[in-house]
Order: sequence, then structure tokens, then C-alpha cells
Amino acid sequence: MLFEGDLTSEKTEKLIEKYAKLLNEGVSSSEILVLVQNSAKKNEFVQKTLDKLEVDILEKMQVYSFFGLVYNTILDNRVYIENCIQDDTNTQIIPNLCGLELSQYIMRNAMNEVEFKGYNSRKSLLHQLFRRYSLIVQNDLTPEEVKWRSEDVLKESFSVDAKKALDIFLKNTLENRTFDYLRQSLIFNSIYKNTDYFKNIKYLILDDGDEVTPICYDFISYLKPQLKDFYIAYDYAGATRLGYLSANKNTNYVELFGQKSIKLKTRSKLIEDAEILYQNVTEEKRLTPKNIKKFSKLTRQQMLDMKDVKDLLVQGIKPNEIVIITPIIDNTLKFSIKENLGNLCNPMFLSGSEKLIKNKYSSVSLIILKLAQTPETVDMFELRRLLKYLNIPIKYCGCILESFEKEQKLQKFELEIEEYTEKYCKFIDLLEKIKEAPLLSKRVFEIYNCIFQKDPPNRDLIKFNFFIKQIEDFEKANICEEDILVQLENSIISENPATILNIKDNDLVIATPQKVIDNKIRSDYQFWLDISSDEWIKSDTGPLYNAWVMQKCWNKEEFTAQDNLELGKEKLARILRKLTLCAKKSIFTYSSFYDGNGAENYGGIEKFLTVEEILSPKEKRKFVPREDQKPVLKYKEGKMAISAVPGAGKTTILLELIIKLLDSGVKPEKIYVMTYMESAARNFRERIKAANPDMNILPNISTIHGLALRILKENNNCEKIGLAPDFEICDDSKRLSILSDISTRLKLTKKDSEIFEKAVSIIKFSKVEHFKSVEDKKLEKFILFYKEYDRILKENGLIDYDDMLLSSVKLLKENKDVLEYYRENCEILIEDEAQDSSSIQQELIGLLSRGNLIRCGDINQAITATFSNADVEGFRKFITETRNNVSMDCSQRCCEEVWKLANSLVKNAENKEFSKGAFYKIFMKPTGSNPVEKNALMTFVAEDDFKERSFVLKKIKDVLAKNPKSTIGVLLRNNFQVKTWTGVIENSGLKTVTRSECLEQKPFFRTIFAIMNIILNPFDNENIAQNYNILAENGLYKSGFYEKIKNCEKPFIKTNIDNLAMSDLSDFLWDMLYWLDLPELEVDELALKIGAYYYSSQIDMSNIYLVSTFLKRFTSKNFNFVVKYLNELSKKSSVSGLKFFAEEEKSEKELLEGKVQVMTMHKSKGDEFDVVFLPEMTEASLPITIENIKLRKDAEFMEHVRMFSDNYKPKSEEEIKKMILDENLRLMYVAITRAKRKLYVSVSKNNKKKSEPNEIFQIMESVK
Repeated sequence: MLFEGDLTSEKTEKLIEKYAKLLNEGVSSSEILVLVQNSAKKNEFVQKTLDKLEVDILEKMQVYSFFGLVYNTILDNRVYIENCIQDDTNTQIIPNLCGLELSQYIMRNAMNEVEFKGYNSRKSLLHQLFRRYSLIVQNDLTPEEVKWRSEDVLKESFSVDAKKALDIFLKNTLENRTFDYLRQSLIFNSIYKNTDYFKNIKYLILDDGDEVTPICYDFISYLKPQLKDFYIAYDYAGATRLGYLSANKNTNYVELFGQKSIKLKTRSKLIEDAEILYQNVTEEKRLTPKNIKKFSKLTRQQMLDMKDVKDLLVQGIKPNEIVIITPIIDNTLKFSIKENLGNLCNPMFLSGSEKLIKNKYSSVSLIILKLAQTPETVDMFELRRLLKYLNIPIKYCGCILESFEKEQKLQKFELEIEEYTEKYCKFIDLLEKIKEAPLLSKRVFEIYNCIFQKDPPNRDLIKFNFFIKQIEDFEKANICEEDILVQLENSIISENPATILNIKDNDLVIATPQKVIDNKIRSDYQFWLDISSDEWIKSDTGPLYNAWVMQKCWNKEEFTAQDNLELGKEKLARILRKLTLCAKKSIFTYSSFYDGNGAENYGGIEKFLTVEEILSPKEKRKFVPREDQKPVLKYKEGKMAISAVPGAGKTTILLELIIKLLDSGVKPEKIYVMTYMESAARNFRERIKAANPDMNILPNISTIHGLALRILKENNNCEKIGLAPDFEICDDSKRLSILSDISTRLKLTKKDSEIFEKAVSIIKFSKVEHFKSVEDKKLEKFILFYKEYDRILKENGLIDYDDMLLSSVKLLKENKDVLEYYRENCEILIEDEAQDSSSIQQELIGLLSRGNLIRCGDINQAITATFSNADVEGFRKFITETRNNVSMDCSQRCCEEVWKLANSLVKNAENKEFSKGAFYKIFMKPTGSNPVEKNALMTFVAEDDFKERSFVLKKIKDVLAKNPKSTIGVLLRNNFQVKTWTGVIENSGLKTVTRSECLEQKPFFRTIFAIMNIILNPFDNENIAQNYNILAENGLYKSGFYEKIKNCEKPFIKTNIDNLAMSDLSDFLWDMLYWLDLPELEVDELALKIGAYYYSSQIDMSNIYLVSTFLKRFTSKNFNFVVKYLNELSKKSSVSGLKFFAEEEKSEKELLEGKVQVMTMHKSKGDEFDVVFLPEMTEASLPITIENIKLRKDAEFMEHVRMFSDNYKPKSEEEIKKMILDENLRLMYVAITRAKRKLYVSVSKNNKKKSEPNEIFQIMESVK
């Protein structure tokens, strides 16, 4: 009998009834085989059957998951297995039915015997091979079927090497009789086909028949002729485990059994919504589900605030009636849920896997085992973690830690409190005792008996059994102890539940989509998170596996990008359908514009969730374009160049153009808006969203690098140019680490290291493939430097930001189908800040635009060419060659004296031979509504630095006294000046906002870093005092206690709190003891906890989440390394892996009113202020006359590097000077045009470089 129905149709209950009926009628349980999806469903099935039995059954129920059946079959047929193994002397009475951890070890050794020449990422090789192995086994593929798929269909580069590695793996597992569940399945095939082991089976009951794998379906087909009856339940549109998990979508039970199915009625209120989502994905429809709501947030942190969940809980909804569904469960999510909901429920996290050492018992055991065997491998924080578990506070452990750091072994000590001495000495005795135990497993049992046994039963203790099982598996395979410890320390285990999933009233489930489906977790309300993340639709292919072609049912001669797209959509559609059916009442979905790294999200499932738009009556837009703006709004097609002076409203007019295009019928997803800076992309998105709050799908707005990354990631396009799909971005932090390591090995000076780092990009964009022979020792060393950097990136599956652009262009050029896909989607492309675009960026834009291209910018604000690959001349050429050329020369930003000064700077440059051409000839004109201000320009030459600072501070206070809501910008040439002036201004009692991306200038980072430094060296009073000062500077504690802390006779943390008269200092000590009591936290979790303790605003928390996500990559490193590395990173002017949110992005201008914004001139681009100050304006800091341009010593070296390219035309010294001069002039122009009402320029005579005042002083005098 076949039952067809969805998961709400009670098909499982039907099967239980049939099973109970057979048993009650006297059918022997040994004649009935029941197959369910997993072990949890097995226990549930058995329990419910027992409740319905009217007779006693004497035999064991044959209820299994498929792999459970395989396992038991192997155990029962071990004699047959041994007899089948020929030419082998390693006879085993019982095979080692092991977990994947041991298989990983054996596979890694097999890998090392095969070259895999040209494979870019050894890091992902193990993962790739295991997926290939799993697909071959679960699809029951023969060697011939694998060969055809690999060589003929996929034309894999590594098919021969992959086969060699898998053959070695299979041989070694056979010799050692180490069979994981996949290896067991291969043997199972032989057993059921060649023995009569299953001859007594007369009845088959199968639940979730749509989710079975081909190897399971083959077994069912084998049993079919001998069955008296069968009861099979399936869902016609089930098979959510398509792809890598190998569900067989082509199961046809009607054909196999020659019987029509009985259609069971759905009991879901959301069945229509489920079918709508299925159609939206598979047929690209835009149907609107009734019970699904969609919410869009700016940052991921805002999305994770859980306010809507909290509201339901407060209203009295039981936690177990809510399920939070997310494609990835990370520490950020866990922390946010615990912080926001922990007092209202018990969060229950269900994901696919977790690290073995995340279990505290496993972690402590590993530390103890290492202390007994290889104490030199134990770091100080592992020891702290152990001491905490022994309940010995860290403040009493200074002597233990100091001794261990020196001697690398533990010695007995008399601690200050007898209770702690007793605990510690007992542990030392245990350590000596376990050293005598012959096996690791025996040592672990001894650890359990002496330490863990006292703990009450808990989930972690139950999971600890798995840890012991893994050790025993390794021991049976005779693996050396050191290798066992290393493997276990890095093992990631499956979280498949071994018992019924018992969800109590107060449990709030947070799970991945597949976990909800596999466990059929039904709830009134579902909350889908991160729907804008591509984690929902990750591809199922890789260089060594293709989950679609490796399916048993694959029969096509080739595999195309369209196949990958369609099959991925089919899998997604099935998942969303089943997931929706698990909800009883409503589904709330949440997207965020930016992901956990602060980068723009793309992809995800957002576009399939078309929700009903509640459109307010559309008000007629009040925007009236100026005459110089009107030509922009007339655009219909083709190319258009827009030159815009500062304050001309280019963002506004581009926004209006986009709205006009949308109103004319252009789909938002067909419009691409490219920006140069991340902040500009954010600004664009937010303004379009603010102007169109009802818009569900926004145009594609991103940085050019964001677009390049999307092109590489989508549909696994990267594979077409030899990149692994799991490639990672080598951002500034990783790049710094790699380059620092290379510099150390090559014994480079700090200066040479910095020069070489810049030269790397030059080589990449020059597309140099082979280096010419050189005699210069420095160039010779640079070639070694570059080659080593390139090698490390390839071996670790990394690409840097240069590679991102180069690879995307290469991909589009070499793959017409991919190019056409994006050209088809990109109907209109708009580029903002076009003056900052590099030649490779312009090439990428040209490839995508299909002729409808709008480039908008201001050559006079091109200020990045000397330290990036910006191609100013490329935009100049575009302007001159484009017939539709718009000049937006009117600006209402600046008062008359300021805009006249800007124009004078342009004219002055054009009148001098060496600076001619620095600017594009466009002059600012007023609109009639510009600010009116007398004496807007002021210069001041002070006798010394102190007087200059006093002048600036007085003028700032005067401005704020007159108008407390004034916006003030202090613009400086360098980051170190930003730090200095921020301190000067804050010490005067004024509030500042910094725009530098330098980490050490971010208060939240300084707080996290200060606490980490205290945790690292808690017994060093000077360290405590220094970091206390930082925390006090951030306003977190009262200042003035540096000397008291530093001069404590004993370590400050050992101070008796009762003896501290000052409550501020006692609060600090309490806090420090709290932070020291968290050694078990990984660095990312620690950062979150510190941040949330001291900060609460959404912007601060968003940035703290970014820092935590960034730190996650260092969880495998020791704490000392992390702190040292963060110290180096904090000095960098910017970190590409961290894109922080700033206060101004709140769209609440009042936050900036009355504050002094301190930033570099470069950072100020795009901003405007009522009053601008340009301090320290010497000619040396920003020379704008050719005679004051001094070439750095590395200029000649950089020219030689450029000359490695055959296409490069070398520049003379004069040409290089001119390039620097041109950019300096444009930077001065940018700084001037930030001012709306007043501009103050100052300098001191006795400045450090003894430099003369800048030429701008003379120009200003001529304008006044």
C-alpha cells in the first residue's frame, strides 16, 4: 500500500497503525522490516507502536534508519566479510565499525600519497574527497559509471588523482577493518545480494520514502519480489535531501510496486503558501503567500535583536511554539539569542555539526591527556580552562601558570587557600596516575572516574560517550597516540540525535532548515533569518565532486551552468515547501542589507518571497531638477557621462533617475549601481529604500568588488577558471599575516616590506606572468617575495581584492554563457564616483553594460590614483568621447567665498605649466540658495603647535556657542594627526566623531582589546594600569587610578575588594575577575561578551558583531597570538575585512550636531560641514607647487617593478612628480569644498618639519 501525503497528513501515524496491526495479528516482528529516516524517528516510531500493541512481542522490533540497518547487518555477517577478503592476513573477529573521524585520518594519509598537481587548495582537498566518496557510495555508482561522469561529462582535471586517493583509502580501511557508515554501505550491498540474510522479510514499512538514497532504493527494489505486503509513505514534492545528501528524486514506487497511491489529505493551513513558494522558485513566478511576512533590516545585528520573537513570548506564546530557522548557526547568533531571549526561554540549538572539543568534558580530557603525554603542546589558556573546571580561581594560580610557562610541566604548589591546594594536588596525583595507563581510552575512563563522575547527568556528559568511542576506534586501528590527539582536537562531529528529540514547553528551537525538516519540528510560528544570505542556496558542486552529475539518475552528456542553476532551484523549492508546511500559523522572514562582515548581501531567497505590498497613496515627488540636472532625467538608453561639481546633488539626481526608470517599467533587478567605496554603496541603498519604503526588491547596488565577488560565487562560476567554490577572500588581516611571515623569512626591513606589499598589486594588474632576469638585489628579493605570496594564496584557496577583479574579468571573457547571463540581467549600469575607477574596473563595467552605461563623477575629486590603481584618464576619455555629456556645475553647498576659492585653485593650477591638466575645466556656480556668510575664509599662522591648537579649539567653541547644532569637520593629512587632534579636542571637553578606519581609534575596539590585554597578563600591574586608563578614556571607569593600580605591592587582581575604599576601583576589580573567569570562551565569543557588557547602541553593537565575526577566523590560534596580531592590525589605516558602521549611517543628522568630526582629508570626501578646519597645513604635508614635491626613495624601485610589464611605458622623474602634484591639488580642492559656511586654515611656524605654510594661504588671501 502506498500513501502519498505531505508531512502534515499524518502518514507516519498510518504506518504505525499498520505496523501495530500486523504485530497484533501475530505476524513475527522478524518478518517485518521498518525503515525510517533517522535514529530519533526510529525511537519515536517504536514508542508509538508499543502504545498500540495488544500482545506481547518476544522478538526485537526490526525498526532502523537505513544506516542503522547497515550497521547491524555488518555485525551479524562478520564471518562472511572475513571469508570474502582474500590475500589478507589481518583477520578480525569483529570489524571496527567506526565514525568518520578515523576515516578522515585514513583519507588524509591517502591524500598525501597522491600529488594532485595544480590543485589550488590542499585545505579543501579532504572535504572535497569525502563528498566525492559519499556521492559514489550513496548513489551506488560502479567504477564505470564514475569514470563516465568524471571524464566524459565533467572532464575533471583531477579525476585520476581522485580515483587513486579513494582506492588507497578503500584498501587501507579494508586492511584495518575500519568501516565508517559509508564503507559499511558498500559491504552491505555485497551481503544482501550474496547471502540469504534477509530471506525472512515478508513485510516492508518505509516512512519518508521521498528522502531515501539510491543505495537504499536499490535495496528496496531487491526486497520487492519476496514481500507479502508493503506500506510506504512519501511526499510527491519531498526529496529535500537532493544533491550532496543524495535523496533520489526519481523514486517511483507506483511503477516499482505496480500500485496506485492513496492520497492523504493535508492538515496544513499553509499548504497554499508552500505550493506558492515552490512555484516561485521553480517557475520564477511572483505569487504572494498569505501567511508569510517579510522584514528588511540594515545590519545583521538589527535583524538579530529578536524583538518580534520577544514580543510573542511576552504575550504568553510558549517558546516551543516558535522555531527560529537560519542557514548557519554561528556564535554571533547564539550570543544574540541568549542575550535577548535567554531570560524568557531555554534556547535549543540544532545544527548539522559541531567541533568535538566544544563539549567541555571532551575539551578538558584532551587538555589532561596532552599534559600527561605532550605538555609542550598545551597553551596557557588551555591550562586556565582546566583550572577553572577544577574550581580554582585564576587569581590564586599565578605560581602554577608562571612555573608551567618556564618548565612546560606542572609542579605541586601550596596555594593561598587550603581547599584549592588540596584540589590541585589531587589533580597532580591523577596526572601521574594516568601516565601509567597503557591506552588513551583507559586514561579517559580514569579522568571520568576522578573528575567528571561527580557531575549530575547532562547532555554534554551523554555526548562525552561519543568522544570515548572515537578514541577506541583509533586504538583499534593502531594509530599512534599523538596523531589521535591531533585528529580529535580538530574533529567536527555530526549532531544526529541518538534519542527522541524532546522539546519541552520552555524550549525555543533554533535550527537549520534541514534539521527542522528531518525532525519534522512543527510550530505555530517560524522566524526565517538571513533570507538575503547566499547560505540558503549554496551550490552542490566542487572541483572534486558534482552532486548532480554523481546522482544515479544523471544521463546527460554534458553539465551546463543552466543545469546547475535549475537543479539548485529545484532543491531549494523542495526545502522551502517542506519548511513552510512545518509552520502552523505564520512565518516571519528577515533580511539584512549587510552580512556579518558588513559586506553587502546578495542572492539568498528574498526574491522568491513576494509579499503583499501595503502601498500608501503615492505622493507626488516634490523634487524639481535644476536646469543643469534636467538632461540626466531625459536619459533613456545608450551611454551618458555626468560631470558634477561638489554639492551638485549627483546622488540625488541618480536616485531620481533610478526612480524614473523604475516607474517606466524597468525591473529593479535589471538595474546595477556600482560605487567605489563601501560607504557610498550603503548610502545609495539607504536613500533608495527611504524614498521607496514599499519596495521589496532593490536595484543591485554594490561596490565593484562586491559585484566581482558575486560573479565568481554565483552558480559556482569560479570553477570555470580553476577556483575552488570554497575559496576565501584574503582581506587585509590575512594579507598582513601572510606578508609579515614572508618578510620575516626573507629578513626584510620594515620599510622594504611596506614597499613590496604595494608593489604586489602593480605586478598583478600588469598581468606579469614571467619575470625578466634582474641584477638588482632588491628586485631579486621582491620577485621571491611575490612568488611566495602567490604560492601561499593558491595553496590555501585564497584570492585577494586584486584577484577578485582580475578573475571576474577573465571569467566573463572566457565564458560567453556566463557573460550573456549577466549582460541579460544588466539592462542599465550606473557607475558613481567614476573618477576613482581603475582600468580593470572599467573593463568589467564595459563587459557587463551592453551599451546602456551611465558614468557619473568629478575628475576634480580624483584623490586615490597615487595609492590605488585608479585610472583618472579613463574617465576623462569617456567624458570626451561620449556624445551625451552632462555638466552639473551648479552647487548650493558652499557660500560665495568658499566656492570662489575652489574655482581659484582650479584656475591657478591651469595657469601653471606643471599643474596644467590636474583639473577638469568645470567651475562651481551658485544656485541662488547657497549659504550667505561674511568673512568665510580665515587663515592663522601660529608661533608654535600649542598656539595653533588653542586657536582651533577657541574657534570651535565660538562656533558652538553661536550655534550648538553646527556641524564641524577637522580635516587632516594623515591618520596619526587624526589620533593626536582627537585627543586634543576631547581633552578640551568637546565631543568628537572619528571617521578613520584605523582600529585603535575605534572606542569599542579599544575596549575589547584592553580587556583582552588584561586577560592575557592579569598578574602584571603595569599592564592592568595601562589598560585601565584606556577604559577610563572611553568613559567606562573613573580616571585617576593608574598609579594606585601600578604600585600595588602584590598583583592587583589579588587585592581584597573589601579593602578598596573607592567604589569605582572595586567595580573594576569585580569586572576583571569576571573576565578572567571565562577561559573557555573562544575569542569571537569573548569579544561579543565584552562588547555587549560595555555598549548598547545599535551602531556600536553592529560594529562589535563585525569584530566578533572577524575574530572567528582565529579560533584555532592561541590567545597570545590573537592579541599580538590584533595589536599589529590596530595600527593599520584601514582593514578591508572590517567595514564598520558609523553614527552618521543612522540617518539621524542630529547625532552629529554639536560634535567635532575628525578625519583625514581623504575620508572627508562625500561629506559636508558648516565649518571646516584644516590644521597643520604646511607645504611639506600637502605640497601644491612642483618645486616642493619630493620623490620618495622607493619611487625608482616602483618604476622598475612596473617595467616588468612589456606594455608599460616608463615615466620620468618629472612625470611622477606631476602625478603626485595633480592629486595633491585635487585633495586640497576636496578639503576646501567640504565647507558650507566657514573655512579655517592654520599652521604653526615651529612645526616639526620646519616647513613653510602651504601655498593655499596665498591663494586664500587673493580671494578674500
